[in-house]
Amino acid sequence: MIKKALILILVVLAISGCSKSAQGVVTPTATVPAAITPQGVFPTLPAATAVSSASPTPFIPFTVKPTVDNLKVHVSPGTLFDALILVHQTDTLTVVGTVPGNEWTYIKTKDGTEGWVFSQLLQSGVDLKQIPLLEPKDVQLIKGRVTDASGAPIRGVTFALGEASQADISSNTATTDANGEFYAYIPSTASGTWTVTYTSIACDSPVWSDTACTTYKAGYTGGVDPQTVSVVVPQVNPLTFTWK
Repeated sequence: MIKKALILILVVLAISGCSKSAQGVVTPTATVPAAITPQGVFPTLPAATAVSSASPTPFIPFTVKPTVDNLKVHVSPGTLFDALILVHQTDTLTVVGTVPGNEWTYIKTKDGTEGWVFSQLLQSGVDLKQIPLLEPKDVQLIKGRVTDASGAPIRGVTFALGEASQADISSNTATTDANGEFYAYIPSTASGTWTVTYTSIACDSPVWSDTACTTYKAGYTGGVDPQTVSVVVPQVNPLTFTWK
């Protein structure tokens, strides 16, 4: 359980950008609050194209608020992409869309900045899974699926992804959705061999027999097979894992 908590803390810190210096943030053309001093050059935000809608009725944009201060708004859906701006916990964000897996939400700030934020760091009374799906540009995917031996999908399995040469890849993660699928967005220029490593399982995953996440259901021993795989990008076929 210590391992699970440590990994969750690393992920939230990487995404929320709660450091005082706000390193790696790219200065946007819009006005940035005085307390935020990001450095760099404002990149061109890739367009996001709507591909489908999870709702049968016309989508009406709605607003949400961050659950943390200094939440990073990224150029593309993932921690590997530059941050455009940091937003405060009191800021109001308009939801525009999401990506398959729903881990990243496309938002617009009051000053007009648009970009991607980690969905779990948003508080909303609306199910974020019901918003339109968008296809981000200038990215590529590493994706896979986790099922048990019977073929049933396993939700809440988190993987860390990174170039095989990297010593630490814990800040770039992807978690399986209700279909047992995960979607990790990486730069379109990425190439070579990447590793995908199982790191943790969520407490709301169907593998647990109790709400305390201490006992697996009968037939489950915990973990995935294989625990680590290598994939050459651009990826050709989705990865497959089995929950043991």
